[in-house]
Amino acid sequence: MIARKPPTITTGDILLFEVNNQQHNQSQLKDFLNFLKFCGKRGSLKFNHIEEKATLIKGLTLKENILLDTGIEITRDSDLFKILENRGQSYLCQLAKKITNLNLYPNEVDIETKKIAALIKTLASEAEYILLEKPEKYLSKANTELFLAALFQSMTQRKQILLLTSEKRNLWLSHISKVVTRSETGRFTLDAVLGKDDILNHGHLEFSMNSQTLKKAA
Repeated sequence: MIARKPPTITTGDILLFEVNNQQHNQSQLKDFLNFLKFCGKRGSLKFNHIEEKATLIKGLTLKENILLDTGIEITRDSDLFKILENRGQSYLCQLAKKITNLNLYPNEVDIETKKIAALIKTLASEAEYILLEKPEKYLSKANTELFLAALFQSMTQRKQILLLTSEKRNLWLSHISKVVTRSETGRFTLDAVLGKDDILNHGHLEFSMNSQTLKKAA
């Protein structure tokens, strides 16, 4: 049996994972990481992951959660807007301004505010891989559009790779470069997107997944 060559993913790629029979709020992190491993991404990976309901650290304020992975010293007086502007993340700064009080704690805000904070936290980090589960869920239409602008700005500036799941496939079809599916036997299938509205099989690469997982980079 001839071994199949693992698929190649490059900076700027947006990969949509189509998940069947996933339980509500079941994390997709293990599949994301195993897929990266089979794509030849070895060793410690710099990634940031957001689950559907955007878990944040309860004992930190929204601002402290956001700045945690930026490498910037956190103080109560830290000007998040100025930090994002100085980093060239103007759309992310606009999204941050949708939060009325950054010094509140996660349990003091609604689900949309918490989701916005988690998304900002991820895009403000130094991650090479962005792993998002239903990122548009709980966001208003206006905030979804602002998030997408911030996401694409971040990916362009930082040469990142995005892996995501979504309940709104059509929202991503004009942006994704590849679609990933996984069978019940643990076999991944990777299809390139060749047209804006059409998903076509291109090479139709398949490979088996094992049970090994990767550790999140410190």
